[in-house]
Amino acid sequence: MRRELYGEALAAGKKWTRRYFTLYVRPNGELLARIGIITSKRVAPRAVDRNRMKRLVREAFRSVRLRLPGRDIVVQLRRCPSRSSTATARAEVIRLLEECAAPPGGN
Repeated sequence: MRRELYGEALAAGKKWTRRYFTLYVRPNGELLARIGIITSKRVAPRAVDRNRMKRLVREAFRSVRLRLPGRDIVVQLRRCPSRSSTATARAEVIRLLEECAAPPGGN
């Protein structure tokens, strides 16, 4: 996803917030979903932790991508989980992506 589209998604997108991540979603008019990931040094000072979280989000996105057509999704890291909490963070981001894939009204 191009950098200028991040701002549009952050400003105009629907937002879901959980413990480790905030997810912003907006329609993109394309056939495929696109993802952007924000991991700041303030939240995760070590590059190894930022890269671990980016890999985790990309992996989760690939598992649900086909159920997310026509959306720009920006995932922002709110706090960096410890290595022992990585499974919890993975479950959280998958749950967030599935919530955004669900049709409005929960049907």
